[in-house]
Amino acid sequence: MSKLAMKIFVIFILVSLGGLILTSIFINLRFDYYFENYLIDIRRDKVENLKSLLEESYTENNNWSDAPDIIGSFASLNDFRVVLTDNSGELIAFSTPNMFGRMNHNMMGRMMGQSNNILPLDSQNYNNIELMNTNTKIGNLYYQSPRINEIFSNTEDIFMEQINRAIYLAAFITAIFVIGVTFFFSKYITNSLNKMSKVVKKVADGDLNQQITIKGNDEVAQLANSFNLMVNKLKYLEKIRRESASDLAHELRTPLSNIKNYMEAIEDNVIQWNEKTAQEIDEELDRLIKLVNRLNDLNEAETKILNLNKESFNLNDLIKKNVRTYKVSAKKNDINIDTQLLGNEIIYADKDAIEQIISNLLSNAVKYSYQGTSIKIKTETETIKNNYVIIISNKGPKISQQDKKLIFERFYRAEKSRNRQNGGLGIGLTIIRNLVEAHSGKVEVFSENNINTFKVYFPQ
Repeated sequence: MSKLAMKIFVIFILVSLGGLILTSIFINLRFDYYFENYLIDIRRDKVENLKSLLEESYTENNNWSDAPDIIGSFASLNDFRVVLTDNSGELIAFSTPNMFGRMNHNMMGRMMGQSNNILPLDSQNYNNIELMNTNTKIGNLYYQSPRINEIFSNTEDIFMEQINRAIYLAAFITAIFVIGVTFFFSKYITNSLNKMSKVVKKVADGDLNQQITIKGNDEVAQLANSFNLMVNKLKYLEKIRRESASDLAHELRTPLSNIKNYMEAIEDNVIQWNEKTAQEIDEELDRLIKLVNRLNDLNEAETKILNLNKESFNLNDLIKKNVRTYKVSAKKNDINIDTQLLGNEIIYADKDAIEQIISNLLSNAVKYSYQGTSIKIKTETETIKNNYVIIISNKGPKISQQDKKLIFERFYRAEKSRNRQNGGLGIGLTIIRNLVEAHSGKVEVFSENNINTFKVYFPQ
């Protein structure tokens, strides 16, 4: 058994056995209490019945002639003392657990140590019930106050012992059951965790081809599912890392190789150094600088997550500024940019970050729009969630479901050949996502009937 399993086992045993012991003690004590009260109530009811019989007998006979027989019958069935006296206190009849009085007064007097036939009663040890006949007191019926050793008869003692024995036996059986269940349950939990621990070690060693299969829908199974998602994410990121390293090397190699070829050709007098050659080399250098700048933009976007410089500014003015910037390049491809902006919306955010988001979205829309189409950009508000929404849509190549899941990942490019042709590196949308999330917002992409729409949400 593992250390964790042993800890769980010991904790469960201590809690379970402690609960069983306390429960058994409580049940035992409360059962004694309730059973004692039950017997006291029975005694009281019996005395009340005896009272009724005595009163009826006196009413019929106008004397206590039948009282000794009634009390004698009562004494033969019950194990506690009762004493009957008349109004003057003279003893009429009595009963004890071992004898009862159908005796003459002289015999009872001698037995009680009294010559005047008056039974000395300790009021603290006896309860008194007055006997009545047509609202006239005719005597007193005394019965002894219950003491625990007098309440329980041998039969009742045996019954209580059996009950207590059953309680302790049930507690013992339950304890054995709890120990067994706890043992298997602790092993079940820790077996899953041990299995996960082994897989985690393999993943930590670099083996990402690992999955955990745990049946059920509890927290352990959910943890296993989350771990599987994490491993799949790591595998994807590793794939992206390898591809991005290859793509980045290719993107950097091309302009560097071209510049090197130009220099070697000039040294070998294959081509002459002139204005055209200088311009071509300058274009390759510009391409190289753009790639490095895009990488720097990504780094700055990630830095913004922790270092936002927020201020209040007019969102619509910022959008209009970027629209004017991209209208020139859009017109070259016969693309129009239409705006539908709300009133003067003042937003509290990092102005440079928001401008970069809008610029990247417009840049992508211009690059990937069909000629003769329009790019639409509009703003709106979500009153329920209290968000500003920027919506940019264009008509161009459809974005597949698979691409929509991965399009915001670093260096991911849906159409690599097309992206290379346009000079893209696959980090523009990653920058957008990072900057949006830094503002506690979100970005969504929709593609239907070749209409691609990006929605960016910012909290007001």
